[in-house]
Amino acid sequence: MNSQERLERALSFREPDRVPIELHIDPRTHKMAEARRLVEFIETEADNFRGVGCVDWGFLGLPAKYSEEIIEDRPGEFRRIRRTMDTAAGPFVAITKHNYPHLDSPDYHWEQRYVSTLDDFARLADAPRQAAPFDKAKWDAGAAAAKGRGVAVIGLLHPLGRLVRQADMEGVYGWLMTEKEITHRFLARTAAQVAATVEEIGRQGVSPWFGVVAHEMLIPPWMGMRHFDELVFPYDKTVNDAIHRIGGRLRAHCHGNCMGYLERMSEMGIDSIEPLEPPPFGDVDLAEAKRRMAGRMSLSGNIPSQDFNTLRPADVRRLVKEAIAAAAPGGGFTLRTTGGHASVDADLEPDVLRHIIANVEAYIEAGLEFGRYPIRA
Repeated sequence: MNSQERLERALSFREPDRVPIELHIDPRTHKMAEARRLVEFIETEADNFRGVGCVDWGFLGLPAKYSEEIIEDRPGEFRRIRRTMDTAAGPFVAITKHNYPHLDSPDYHWEQRYVSTLDDFARLADAPRQAAPFDKAKWDAGAAAAKGRGVAVIGLLHPLGRLVRQADMEGVYGWLMTEKEITHRFLARTAAQVAATVEEIGRQGVSPWFGVVAHEMLIPPWMGMRHFDELVFPYDKTVNDAIHRIGGRLRAHCHGNCMGYLERMSEMGIDSIEPLEPPPFGDVDLAEAKRRMAGRMSLSGNIPSQDFNTLRPADVRRLVKEAIAAAAPGGGFTLRTTGGHASVDADLEPDVLRHIIANVEAYIEAGLEFGRYPIRA
């Protein structure tokens, strides 16, 4: 069974030959000798969703021209960059600060977000919108490249989740509560835009998996159930219904305390969810999540790679075995680490990086050993 067949079978709530094992690591580590075995596994055996960049979502759904300039550079200390998104609704400007020697690190400080004033938010809400451009040729090439080696997936814009990441956080959560007219105008128009894009993809004969990131910013501690039901559920359901009408499916990425939201997420049309963090990073009881979601929403993750800097390989093996026993029987489960890139980070000190890599190798080995069907506790 190849990785595409394995994933499709598991995500359809059937038992494949073994539990699918997902793995991604920091792209900057791919040429490091220490990561050779991990890269080999990713390239030949891992069961990954493979993103295909075939929809241009611009800036929060608006066609945009990006530019940047260095506005301050102190060699050996930091560099500050002004970033501008020029759109038909006007420019949106952010400022970021990057520390030496890790100028290319994905971790940096936002001094100003793109949406920093209520006027910025209103311009987004009132901007004219249409279906985002879909490049069918890119999709065909990406799907062909993924064939047999995972599942091709199209990234979906989540307007609210993207907004709160691109906006001043103290301001934006306040606007969601106090500026209801602007908020609902923005959500209604962007949900219609995303749904129209999905429908156009369907008209071109494509019914793929879609992937969305956002929901961890729309649950506690950021928002509660009342606001989730008002600001997330109806607009997401508009989009998710369009996905299902064209024969597609949706996978959501949601860190944090999502245990109490699984039913609502399933009801609004999410077909699969990851990474299902256990305490203290989240609140997911994997066995209970499996009991509630069996046959309704497939589950992925639960291996806390944020702790791979302190855990031992024997600890990782135990966690993998327990996760498989809790969620793999009957299908509907894939192994996945909960931290970004399995915590394999090129910026780490060499001894810490080697320790983490040993734990990722233990994750792979345990998944292969304990994940064979039929599952034995």
